[in-house]
Order: sequence, then C-alpha cells, then structure tokens
Amino acid sequence: MKLPGRSVLAAALLLHSTLAAAQPQQQVLTLERAIEIAVAQQPALRQSRAAVEAARGRVDLARVARRPTVNLSASAAIGSSFARPCPPPNEAQTCGGFFDPTTSTGLGAQASWRLYDFGQTAIAIRAAELSAEATAVGIDTDVLDVRTNVEIAYLEAVARQRLIAVAEATVKSEETHLDQARRFVEAQAKDPIEVPQAQARAANARSALAQAQSAQAIALATLRATIGWLDAARSPIVSGDWPTPPEQEPGQLAVLVEQSRKARTELRQLDKQIEAAEANLDAASASQRPVLSANASTQWGPDEADWTPEPSWSAGITLSWQILDGGRAKAEQRIARANVASAQAQRDALLVSLTSELELARAQIVANRANVVASNEAVTAATAQLRLAEARYTHGLGSQIELADAQTAVTTAGGNLVQAQWRLAEAWAQLRRSLGER
Repeated sequence: MKLPGRSVLAAALLLHSTLAAAQPQQQVLTLERAIEIAVAQQPALRQSRAAVEAARGRVDLARVARRPTVNLSASAAIGSSFARPCPPPNEAQTCGGFFDPTTSTGLGAQASWRLYDFGQTAIAIRAAELSAEATAVGIDTDVLDVRTNVEIAYLEAVARQRLIAVAEATVKSEETHLDQARRFVEAQAKDPIEVPQAQARAANARSALAQAQSAQAIALATLRATIGWLDAARSPIVSGDWPTPPEQEPGQLAVLVEQSRKARTELRQLDKQIEAAEANLDAASASQRPVLSANASTQWGPDEADWTPEPSWSAGITLSWQILDGGRAKAEQRIARANVASAQAQRDALLVSLTSELELARAQIVANRANVVASNEAVTAATAQLRLAEARYTHGLGSQIELADAQTAVTTAGGNLVQAQWRLAEAWAQLRRSLGER
C-alpha cells in the first residue's frame, strides 16, 4: 500500500529519531579530563588500591601474635556407660549400661598470650610494613602508567581525527576537479579520458576517507579501554587539540638521568621491596627462636547424674623451643635470599634501562621537532603548487596529470604534518614518563 506524502515524511522522521536514539551519546573529552576519569575508575588502579589494603591487612595479621586470645567452648553429648551400682540409697540397683543412655555437658574458656618471642613478631611486623609500603608506592607507578597510556591513546585519536580532516579535504578537492573535468569535456575543451581519470581519483579519495574513519573508530575504542570507560550509553570523543609542546629543548642526557633517578617511583618501590625481602630473611632466620607464653583455662562439666561439681581452672607459663623443624627454616631462608637477589637485580635492570629510555625519547623529540618544521614548509609549498595547477587547469592550460600530482603532494604533506605532530607529542609523553613526572 502506498503511503501519502505526509505519512512517508512522518515515517522517515520516526526512523531518523529511532536511529539517533540508538546511537550512544557522545561526550567530548579533553586530555586532562580523560586522565582524571582514568585515575578515578581504571580497573587496574582499583586492583592496585585493593592490593594495598590487603598488604595493610597482612600488617595487622602480623601484629596479632602480640595480643592475647580467648577461646570459649560449649559441648553437649549423649552416650552409654558401663553398668555400675547406683549411688545410695539405690545401691542395690544397677545404673548405666548399653541401653541406658546418659547425657553430659561442658563449658570452658581458654586464654593465651605470647609474652616474649625474642624478636620474632617484631621482625615479622617490620617485614609486613615494608611490603605494604612497597605496594603503596606501586600505586604511584601504576598511576603514571595509566596517565601515559591514556595520553598516548588520546594523541592517536586526535591524529586520526586530523587525518580524517585531510582525507575530507582531499575528497572535496577531487570532487571539484571531477566537476571541472566534466564541464570541460561537455564543452569539448578537454579529452573525454579526463573524466574517468578524475572519477578514479575521487573514488580513491573516498576510499581513503573511509579507511581514516575506520582507523579513528579503532583509536576511540582503544581510548575507551585505556580510560576504563564503563558507561555504555555514552561514547568518548576527543576535542581535537594537541597538547602544546614545550618550546625549550629537552635537557642534556646526564641531567635527565639524574633527575629520573631521583623521581622514578619504581626505584623507590624496588628499594622498599629490597628492604622487605631482607626483613623477610631476618624473619626466616628468627623462626627457630624460643617463645614464652602464658596460658589459663577453666572447665565446668556437669552431667545428668551430678549437676553440682565446681568449675576447675589452671594457669601457667610455657617456654617452647622448636629445636628441629625438618629443614623448614633453612628452606624459608633460601627463598628469602632469592627474593632479595631478585629485587636487587630488578633495580639494577631499571637503572640500566633508564638511560636508554631517556636517550631515545630525547632523540625522538629533536628529530620530530625538525620534522614538524619541514612538514609545515612542505604543506605551504604543496598548497601553493596545487593552487597554481588548479588555476592552469581552469584556464585550460594544465592537465589532469599535473592536477593529480599537485593534489597528491598536498594530501601527502598534510598527512606527514599530522604524523610529525603526533610523534612529537608522543615523544614528550614518553620523556615525561621516563622522568617520572605527572
């Protein structure tokens, strides 16, 4: 059934509104806002904060040995007993036996307190505290990693968006050239082959635009994952602005290395891990020391035959010393020594890699800064060349080949400029991460 004109329009408007509602709402993010959201809700950071809480819980657990403990117990039982003469005045009768069940109950309390253990608990607490401090410092490292990852993902999204603008400008230019070619051919001022040549270039430009749009969609998906974006009803997009790169050159390598060694949170974390590993080694060595404890207990156990007995109690001091443990202490010491060596090796490896990281980032900044300058000059020259080629073609003096070469030069120069700006901003981000800056 054919709908009237108004019904068709209403149906089209309804379809458009339905499709628009189905699309997620877009939220424009600046780089600072993206980092702020990531620091607040990135699952990796939430896991790190939970690990800190667990480490602090282990400190509390180590302190438990210094505190007294009290256990309460209650029991109730039923069973049989051996046959025996009943108590007076029924001594002529027999009580108990397999088919004569009896009941019993019991209440008890027991308290214990480790009075002195020759430093075992103090060493264990110190080791747990150092481990917790190392875990807490690790959050700063994780925050730096998240910030850098978000910045790099954001920069790629901005670059992809700018490459779309370059591709869109190319499509618009090629469609203008196609329209000119058609008019020249209609006026029999140009060879008819120039129309399919222009059509091919316009189609290639649209294909390049589609590829650029696809690359941007992938970059935005990566940014969403890097931020830890949880809201499926909204989609993050970038503002399109580059972070302004510093005007000054990066410092000398020796200065950067010294600055990095003072600021890198990984070094502080590894220092704490080394101290914690050494404390764990001390704890393993102290595990065979004697322990002096105080104990007290009380019991009350009436049964159905006698509910009058008084409670009993006992108290005492115990000195225990495990002389032979089957080699457990030596095994724990071996593990602790290996952990100390591993933490020291990790710290040395980081010191070795710092210089390479800084040297690479510094070289990339210098190279990409020169590349940005050259790319800007190339864009200016290619744009001027395209304008001349378009003017010549408009007056019937140029050819499609000359026009195509000029347009390719503009597109290539524009893309190269975006790439150079992207790599320069990324190099600065990597340098800040290597320096441990926020």
